[in-house]
Amino acid sequence: MNVRKVLEKYNLKPKGYRDQIFIADEDLQKRVVDFAELRDGDRVLEVGAGVGNLTEHIAEICPVTAIEKDGKLSAVLNHMEMPNISVLHRDVMSVHLKNLSFNKIISNLPYSISTPLTFKFLDLDWELAILVYQKEFASRMVGEPGTMDNSRLALKVQYYCDVEILEEVPSEKFYPEPVTDSAVVKLQKKDVEEKSTGFWKIVKAAFHHKRKLVKNSIEDSAGFLGLEEKNIKDLEESLPDKRVYECGIDDFEKIETVLGEVM
Repeated sequence: MNVRKVLEKYNLKPKGYRDQIFIADEDLQKRVVDFAELRDGDRVLEVGAGVGNLTEHIAEICPVTAIEKDGKLSAVLNHMEMPNISVLHRDVMSVHLKNLSFNKIISNLPYSISTPLTFKFLDLDWELAILVYQKEFASRMVGEPGTMDNSRLALKVQYYCDVEILEEVPSEKFYPEPVTDSAVVKLQKKDVEEKSTGFWKIVKAAFHHKRKLVKNSIEDSAGFLGLEEKNIKDLEESLPDKRVYECGIDDFEKIETVLGEVM
């Protein structure tokens, strides 16, 4: 799809404050969809469908639920009358996605909500996601313990998914051209035991001070965790003797066990 021509046809201009940055390169549009290896029986969720430049390729193979916050763009999607498409004119962060039927996700995501939306996806049951993020964000998703790219995001994504950067995408492949490059990321959901809200709260608290030793970071986050600093000090010798960015899931499991004595 020629994005510029569609926008001109409907007399629309991209709204920067709404993250309206479209994949303009037509080969890339098709490639992003091809990465999902769609087949009969699949049902796809697309967030930020825009003018349907990915949607049309998805709909050629299987049904797609296209969520679009902008009323004018959702009207364009409906006007195109493409088969296999259900358009939701909604803010995705207010949608109860568990009520929708899909097993795959394909999206050029609104960059400003990448973190909360990714966490929202991780709480759902699906098989495969092909998502376009800012390159820097994608690098954080594959961050390893011991590197400064390690983060709450990296730990949670990698716990629930096998994650792979499939392709880096230069900014000129988009319209309007963003200030940074992007990346296409593949997430394959894993069958793992669900971690508690409390576990992820500890991870979040610790990464508020990722350069500090675990014991110091936990002390500084005592209020956030609802703990007394004096109680944490009694447990310091049992906490991993590492800086937070050096910690992996196993380390946080140990931290959760230790803090469980006072939480």
